[in-house]
Amino acid sequence: MKNIKIIIIALLIISPFFLKAQTNDVLVLSLEKCRNMAEENSEVIKIAEENISKASGEKTAAKSAWLPNVSITGTGMYNKNEIDMELMMPTKVFDMATGELVPNIAINPATGQPIIGPDGNPVFNMYAYMPIDITIQGGYMASVAAEQPIYAGGKIIAGNRMASIGEHMAVENKNLKTIETLYEADNAYYTYLSVKEKVVLAKKYQDLLKHLVSVVEDSYQTGMINQNEVLKVQVQYNDASLQVQKAENGLKLAGMALCRVVGVDFNTQIEINDSIGNVTNSASDVSANAQDRIEYKLLQSNVEMAKQNIKLVQGDYLPNAGVSVGYNYFSVILDGIDNYDSHGLNAVASVKIPITSFGERKGKVKVAKADYNIKQYELQQAEEYLQLEIEQARLNLLDAKTRVEMTNKSLEQANENLRISQDNYNLGMETIVNLLEAQAEWQKAYANKIDALTDLKIKESNYLRVTNRFKSNN
Repeated sequence: MKNIKIIIIALLIISPFFLKAQTNDVLVLSLEKCRNMAEENSEVIKIAEENISKASGEKTAAKSAWLPNVSITGTGMYNKNEIDMELMMPTKVFDMATGELVPNIAINPATGQPIIGPDGNPVFNMYAYMPIDITIQGGYMASVAAEQPIYAGGKIIAGNRMASIGEHMAVENKNLKTIETLYEADNAYYTYLSVKEKVVLAKKYQDLLKHLVSVVEDSYQTGMINQNEVLKVQVQYNDASLQVQKAENGLKLAGMALCRVVGVDFNTQIEINDSIGNVTNSASDVSANAQDRIEYKLLQSNVEMAKQNIKLVQGDYLPNAGVSVGYNYFSVILDGIDNYDSHGLNAVASVKIPITSFGERKGKVKVAKADYNIKQYELQQAEEYLQLEIEQARLNLLDAKTRVEMTNKSLEQANENLRISQDNYNLGMETIVNLLEAQAEWQKAYANKIDALTDLKIKESNYLRVTNRFKSNN
């Protein structure tokens, strides 16, 4: 008994947390919120933002080529080395005739020639005795250097322009990925609404047949109709029940697809207080030019990038000039005596003039120019395709609007036909087969209307995409 009380108290304590968790799992969405969440959680957009950061870093690195490259170098070494030796050094004497010091070489009186020792070297009259006893503790060296390019064959200018183009392309690419993400969000949102309304339609159709089953069964019991009529209705009712199950499964899959787009867990419960017929969009039939599209601008940047690459390749085979200035300090650490130090300033100017590369320059420049021409042809080709896509999207939008109008009329006619068939059947003027056909036609017309509205919304979003009219809130 005591254990049961403990379990009940524990359940009472933790139940609010379960209720809160279940409430938090419900995600209320609107079209605007769906777009915002998709944009915020899109890995594609995050990658595009990192590419912008990468391009910005490359631009900063390219600018640094204009500035001196300053470096400090330091080297230290410890290596205790004792030097203990005795040296016999040759001497010199003063020549009264020339006033200079000359080697004090021993002369053979008989020949008047220098006396040569066994080692093949001249023998001196006198040698200086020099004992050496030095202990080297080590040493260190430090230097400061600055290198400045003066002329690099135009490569620095071309490199900076390419870096600026790359940064611009990264920004435009992010805009393109944002538009594609918003279009994907619209597609998933409208698809979910469409399937949701088809679930409602399937249940309505099931209810119609359920009511009809009840009616024909009563009629059969009273002997007004035969069993064959009942079986026909029951078959249709079973088929309608299967359609409900399929529609509900489709709704789950559409919900999971929408969860993926907005960046939440697949098991999140979605609630949308909207219908496919009530969603408004800002698409309208306006003129658009392929040259205004982001895709065209990116291809234009590719052409300009290829043009600068030609200059970059040519710069490898043009003269290069630069200067460098440095200061060096060198010290040897000695034991017991003063250290040996040396320092000084140095300046260097260098010029490199390529003479011949035996066709390498010609070949590489030819490749770069061919790549530039290819980019131009691709731009011309893409302009035609992009303009065609705009026109196709515009015509598809007009067709979708016409389809909605036609399905509205068809649904009105199907409603009237169902009403008349129902009245005639109740009066005994129409067979059960005709009534079932009228109900099936009504369901088909209703489903066609849902498909037409969904198609219209997706076509509107597609027209916004191809005309660059999606607006990001971030």
